[in-house]
Amino acid sequence: MAYELLLNESDLVSRWIARQITDEPDLSGAVAFGAVRNGMLVGGIAFTEMRHPDMRVTVAGYGPWLSLRLLRTGFAYAFIDQDCRRITAMVKRTNKPSRKLVEKLGFKLEGVHRQSFADGGTLCSYGMLRTECKWLKEKNYG
Repeated sequence: MAYELLLNESDLVSRWIARQITDEPDLSGAVAFGAVRNGMLVGGIAFTEMRHPDMRVTVAGYGPWLSLRLLRTGFAYAFIDQDCRRITAMVKRTNKPSRKLVEKLGFKLEGVHRQSFADGGTLCSYGMLRTECKWLKEKNYG
């Protein structure tokens, strides 16, 4: 099934992403890219907390929404356009589908933060270095 990329609508996409996540993260000011199917937003990637050389990524979606084009667009934005060396993803330990997704994308588990949520839940922090990113068209950006 064909997906369209939603570009230049960061506020819309980041608000949609935040609503999909139980703890509704603050994604205000995010740069976000969305996946649209049949006129509906079905997934998105938002970049926040841009502290060179690092930035944070938050993703949410339904069904098979991550296309190669969307991944390349997102990772090129972070690693090439913003010249970041690393991206950080934070996932609740009990959110196994999201943990599996970030691991499949190439993120490495870097830390476990106990009682990081209001409910006492544990946060897992993941990182990806530019040199580890398999989604860039060219590998000479490391």
